Amino acid sequence: MDEQETGPAEEEQHAGSDVPEEVPQEEVPILDEEMLPEVVTELAVTSEQHTWRLDELGGQVDELDGRVTGQAGELAALDEAFKLLEESLTEKVDMARPNRWAWEFLTRDEAKQLWQETRWFVDYLIRRYPLASEVSIPPCWYRHTVAVDELSDLYAAWREAYCSGNRPSTAMTAWRDRWLWPMLHRLASYADWRECKERRTHVEPTARQTGTDEEFDAFVEAELALRPPKRSKDLPWPTSKPEPRPSPPVDERPNGTAA
Repeated sequence: MDEQETGPAEEEQHAGSDVPEEVPQEEVPILDEEMLPEVVTELAVTSEQHTWRLDELGGQVDELDGRVTGQAGELAALDEAFKLLEESLTEKVDMARPNRWAWEFLTRDEAKQLWQETRWFVDYLIRRYPLASEVSIPPCWYRHTVAVDELSDLYAAWREAYCSGNRPSTAMTAWRDRWLWPMLHRLASYADWRECKERRTHVEPTARQTGTDEEFDAFVEAELALRPPKRSKDLPWPTSKPEPRPSPPVDERPNGTAA
């Protein structure tokens, strides 16, 4: 069939359908001029409240930051204390390593440091405690090995008593009672420096001791030959743990009657 021709009226009708429909606009409420001061006042109050709240939150944040910083410092101090405690325990457990007070095993630098510290301590001791002549320390104390060991050990005990914190301790009194006074009397008897103090100059001790004699190795070898190669299990005291006593039934009272 032949296509039907469209007239001008139909074309105008189709052209009008392409125009978008207008969307109705909502009416914007108009603020009454009489309410404007009230609205401005309310906004100002709200802004002030927000500012106050922000300041309060800022103060809380600063306080929390201070707490965190303080706790971080405390944690760092605790960590350092634990490290020192660990080092101290390790030193006490490690019995194979001589400490800094063992003269026989010190290096040149270690011995120099201990000599300086011991001299300072002896001069302090003489200045602080004017001693009677019978227990006084002569200027040549460093030439007497007995005195060197006694005085450096006394200095180590002094360090432990007076350099271990500010907390009061009976160790300070014990240092004089247990170590200082007995040590001075020991030196008066064993340091062999009586002539040094009488002549006011060093005099080599007359007493001499010889080292271990040559029969030591043979004696020890013979003594070891008498010992068993393994430890004996036959001991004069019981070695097994006693068996634990059986616990009474739960449903029994202490006087033996049933619950």
